[in-house]
Amino acid sequence: SVISTLPTSDQTSVSRHPTENGTDGAPWQGKTGKSNQADNWKEERTRSLEDNEMNLPLLSAAYSTILRGLGEDPQREGLLKTPWRAATAMQFFTKGYQEKISDILNDAVFDEDHDEMVIVKEIDMFSLCEHHLVPFFGRVHIGYLPNKQVLGLSKLARIVE
Repeated sequence: SVISTLPTSDQTSVSRHPTENGTDGAPWQGKTGKSNQADNWKEERTRSLEDNEMNLPLLSAAYSTILRGLGEDPQREGLLKTPWRAATAMQFFTKGYQEKISDILNDAVFDEDHDEMVIVKEIDMFSLCEHHLVPFFGRVHIGYLPNKQVLGLSKLARIVE
């Protein structure tokens, strides 16, 4: 990733706009402006690791049904493990549903005397279209005004992930 810092002097067009959570700082900051990593993020996981294990046979059966619907024989030698592989792949592609932002941040928010914009460029990303379940990929660029608190750089890539 490429990291750069932009000055927030009168010579730039960078401006501070209050965020939806009522702060003028980073999105992980609460209404007080202090770092409370999960103040504004959903704290509960929507899917646990146990759910993954329990649902794997159901997902695998669904992929067998899809293969049959496409005119394939899921019992054919080349397809015997395909439903299981597809089910585990889908769980991996959607693993963000089983993570909490506080687990990702892991106390990597640091008090710093820094108010200049922080930019991290070219973070590789991969996701699924929720309407078609088709993969897409690209690169993400993140810029934020730290308001005296910075986030560990590796955490930005993990959040994108």
